Amino acid sequence: MAWPRLAPRLAISLPLSGLFLGAHAAGLQDAAAILAVAATCAMAAPTARAPGIIATACAAGGATALWVMGAGAAATLLDALPLAGNLLLAWHFGATLRPGHEPLITRYTRAEHGRLSSGLMRYTRRLTWLWTAFFLAFAGVNGLTLAGLGPAPGPAAVANLMLSALLFLGEHPVRRALFPALGAASPWNTLRAIWRADALPDAR
Repeated sequence: MAWPRLAPRLAISLPLSGLFLGAHAAGLQDAAAILAVAATCAMAAPTARAPGIIATACAAGGATALWVMGAGAAATLLDALPLAGNLLLAWHFGATLRPGHEPLITRYTRAEHGRLSSGLMRYTRRLTWLWTAFFLAFAGVNGLTLAGLGPAPGPAAVANLMLSALLFLGEHPVRRALFPALGAASPWNTLRAIWRADALPDAR
């Protein structure tokens, strides 16, 4: 099997994310903001090749370094990261719901099970819609937080992560109940299917 297209993105963004966490914990807001933007742009780079991903991350980090020279700019950018992340994830799922495209979770399921029944195709399409709506809803919460009308950033981020995990884990028993012929549905199998789908010849 071909090496998944996600691999170079992870190889570049994960070290940057680790550095971001270290800088944030040390109170180095400017460095944390630069690293966070670089890591995010590495994952969203318009190319799947490592040199292009590195160039995108460096360009984004460099532009951010210039921007955070303003007083309070780094704090503002860090506060906006959850909103940007949820919008990016909503786009990642939602863009595959356009006419002529295969819904993202349909693609993952096909990578694991091959040919899908019409019922399973409907289910995976609806599940792709659900994830898109989930991330858009939390983007709305993030927007309210930035406007000073929503929950504090810390609790909002924790709720975002916990509900994401609950939705991911809770879907598996539902799938097992609705489609027992598929066999065991487990988070580990789902993660392997995502990895496998990213190596398919028509991967995005």
